[in-house]
Amino acid sequence: MTSSYTGNRREIQWKKIGSRKLKDTIAKGLSYVVLGMMVVILVSIFIYILDSGASHITLTMLITPGNTATGGILNAIVGTWELVGMGLLFSLPPSVLGALYVVNGRSNGTLSLVARLFTDVLTSVPSIVIGLFAFIVLVQRLDMGYSLIAGGLALAVMMLPYLMRIIEISFRNIPKEQIENAYALGADDIRVASRIYLPQAKVGMLSGILLAVSIAAGETAQLLYSAGWNNNYATGFTHSGVGYLTYVVWNGINYPTTYSHYLAFVSAMILILSVTGLIAISKYIGRRQ
Repeated sequence: MTSSYTGNRREIQWKKIGSRKLKDTIAKGLSYVVLGMMVVILVSIFIYILDSGASHITLTMLITPGNTATGGILNAIVGTWELVGMGLLFSLPPSVLGALYVVNGRSNGTLSLVARLFTDVLTSVPSIVIGLFAFIVLVQRLDMGYSLIAGGLALAVMMLPYLMRIIEISFRNIPKEQIENAYALGADDIRVASRIYLPQAKVGMLSGILLAVSIAAGETAQLLYSAGWNNNYATGFTHSGVGYLTYVVWNGINYPTTYSHYLAFVSAMILILSVTGLIAISKYIGRRQ
């Protein structure tokens, strides 16, 4: 009787093990299929954009400014990085201060929770909504017009939550014992931030900056409402539109001329190579940390 019961129990266990292995095999198979589809789609996009852009790129396009139908795209290349740099200038300081506040264990728990909730909500806000807000507040109410500052602030709103979250993670990787010892020796918050947090988290911060820059470089919607467009270079911080590559891609492909399509493909190629390079560098830096 006992041996029969033991045999049935073992048989049930083997069936459970076999069922789990079957489920694991199916799950792995589905994962490989999804991964393969993603790789095929990504590689197809890369090949198409790179082939279309490389086959039509000329030196004239890269060294002369112009609109989305004639001329070159130098004004768009310069304007893209001007806008990204302005966005980084506006978003990095509050991101660092916010991350320091959230990480600091002595801060008020409710306010820290509100700060995290703010960053989570901000990452999910559509870029077109940020652009509309920038248009109403910056372009119209504050009378900046389509400008470098308006576009930079619109990008800063988008970059801030990504920067703050990555910088916070970098700060949390610092051993707590160092921070506690510093406070025990009489160091204030400024000294702890400048001599422990920032020096030891600089690699992670740089990785976060590169990732945020790569995201901002590919944005279009909020810049349509804040930066406008300029067939030449921006002549000031306000009341002067700015050219940017995503506008060339968006508007150039809608023009009926073949040359405007070439400009769109070349701009897309420059963007995809720049973004891919920045993401690769940020991943490499993150692994080093």
